[in-house]
Amino acid sequence: MHIVVPLAGPDFERADGRVKAEAEVDDAPLLRQTLDTRAWLRSDRASQCNLTFILRDSPVSRRFGEGPLNAWYPKARRVFLSGETQGAALSALAGVALTRSTSEPLCIDLADIQYVSTFEPRRLFADRPDVGAAALTFSSNKPAYSYLRTDETGDVVEAAEKRVISQNASAGTYFFASSTVYLSALAHNLANVDRVAYNGLFYVCPLFNGVLASGLRVVLERAENVRDIKFDAGGPI
Repeated sequence: MHIVVPLAGPDFERADGRVKAEAEVDDAPLLRQTLDTRAWLRSDRASQCNLTFILRDSPVSRRFGEGPLNAWYPKARRVFLSGETQGAALSALAGVALTRSTSEPLCIDLADIQYVSTFEPRRLFADRPDVGAAALTFSSNKPAYSYLRTDETGDVVEAAEKRVISQNASAGTYFFASSTVYLSALAHNLANVDRVAYNGLFYVCPLFNGVLASGLRVVLERAENVRDIKFDAGGPI
């Protein structure tokens, strides 16, 4: 599974010359507090080789990417973007370009929410060819999150950014059956910008609308012991 972590958003770099991923939470950097607890990363020794970080090509992010990030994940790949994109769904394309197999599952992890999950995405996609994507969710009604709405049978029928359409808030980790599914979903969203973009930006969660439009199913998996550590100090980190 290829894991892409977009770290190129406008709120990533801080005024003190550090980045959000370095913020200390329980005596450890925020990025490591989240990413290192992911079961699919810990259980597969090859996962770090299939890990790609997306950063901005700026002095602050270069210092982080070539210093702490490289020390923490020495086998991971790093891509530096020369400018801002129109959202994480587009930034992640730089990582998708490095996918080694178009049939392997793709994970886009925003890596700022901590949780516990035993979900096995590779098994899901191998066993269920009708499923194109999966999301980890928890219960909330705060408009700071993305949401997924299900019908009476439990099937996902809509995804929305910063709009409370259900109690199924996204934990910020998204799985796609393949890079092909991801690219198809993105193409759909680019063609339907008025329906899926938020403040003119393309977020990852609304891509599930594109997955549904292709005729594939989207399933929800529960995340437990959720801790949104980007707000851990009482305000946004």
